[in-house]
Amino acid sequence: MPNTPLILADLDDTLFQTMRKLGPDAPPVDQLAVGAYDREMKPRSFMTAQQSMLVNWMLEHAELIPVTARGTEEISRVAIKFKSWAVTTHGAVILKPDGTPDEDWQAFMLARLVGFHDRIQLIQETATALFRDKGIDAWARINFEYGKPIYLVMKHRSSAKLDELYSAEAELESLVDTGGFYIHRNSNNIAWLPHCVEKGLAVEFLLAKLSKEQEARPVIGLGDSLSDHRF
Repeated sequence: MPNTPLILADLDDTLFQTMRKLGPDAPPVDQLAVGAYDREMKPRSFMTAQQSMLVNWMLEHAELIPVTARGTEEISRVAIKFKSWAVTTHGAVILKPDGTPDEDWQAFMLARLVGFHDRIQLIQETATALFRDKGIDAWARINFEYGKPIYLVMKHRSSAKLDELYSAEAELESLVDTGGFYIHRNSNNIAWLPHCVEKGLAVEFLLAKLSKEQEARPVIGLGDSLSDHRF
């Protein structure tokens, strides 16, 4: 969409959120628009009327590009009909408008992730054992792209027990080698990411690519957490 502004937007807690995060004063579900679906394709996240209006306006008058921690499978369950590029998996994947990965960025990422695959697996196994031994009802899951481990995410099954999750994460750091990783904490979500997996790096690459094809345009970024700050 040449000659229109570029808007780079995080998704969860920026364009939509779960009912729990909308809080007790949330409008009834029938007054909300679906933002995303769960794995069973049931509505999971919602947009208020104002959010839905803003999203529709951006889709109509700008080039709206999601920049999200969601992986390629998770973003396929987002209800918003994006028409352009997408940055997913905390920046590990850049999807072209046809939904396929950008080959240049894929090659760049895979070359830099070679030394991390086994370490991500080890951290996942150590975290799982730690949760089990301490009786913490939490899980540690590896996010895969390109058929390879990309990063680790940890969550407690009860968002009311974040102290248990954060205490276990602090102990985990003393048990494994954290060199080359940064740790992003966002409420009931702790992600262990290689330094090359970062939204800002991916957006920098994408904007450079787009600038070769199009005239300079205004660029706006929307986000809600420190992981969005760089882009």
